[in-house]
Amino acid sequence: MSILRKIKRYGIRRLFVYFCLLLFCNMRGFFLRLFFSDNRPDITKSRILQPTQFVGKGKIKIQGAILGCWPSPGLLDGYGYIEARASEALVEIKSSTILNNNFVVIADRSEISIGERCLIGPNFFVTDSDFHGLKLEDRCNGNYYCARVDIEDDVFIGNNVRVLKGVRIGRGSVIGSGSTVVNDVEPMSIYAGIPARKIKEI
Repeated sequence: MSILRKIKRYGIRRLFVYFCLLLFCNMRGFFLRLFFSDNRPDITKSRILQPTQFVGKGKIKIQGAILGCWPSPGLLDGYGYIEARASEALVEIKSSTILNNNFVVIADRSEISIGERCLIGPNFFVTDSDFHGLKLEDRCNGNYYCARVDIEDDVFIGNNVRVLKGVRIGRGSVIGSGSTVVNDVEPMSIYAGIPARKIKEI
């Protein structure tokens, strides 16, 4: 977009604010990547507006996605966190998907896949792991279970949603704000609640 078109779209004052936001976020993102990230993600044709920390020994692939959103709360004082903890772990975010601010994506020992054209609200949390066993003797010995998470294409997820291990969210479905998803979600359906339950089909 040319400068004149941007001025026409945003106005001079709003455009100045936008460029200041971009500069500030890019500086924060640079320091997070340089000093606090130990993973080199495979990022292609993506836009990272929210400063994001990339961690772990596994693979992180971001293909044509957008991380962070403006205008939206949490852009200036928050950050995104993506971790592929073990060497076999994989996080994959596909094209045209948008993650709003303050997202946390942690693949511990398996995989997390987020499909194409997904819209994901702020304060999103997804993991493939409990990180500790449930039995008393297993809480600190690394004996716990991980299970792959799949979020299929065209899923719409509201704010403050948690998606836990072993879940498949079907194509085109909607997850209501504040929900905790612990079981599979049928395609083209609306789920909400703690735990998330089916409300109706779309």
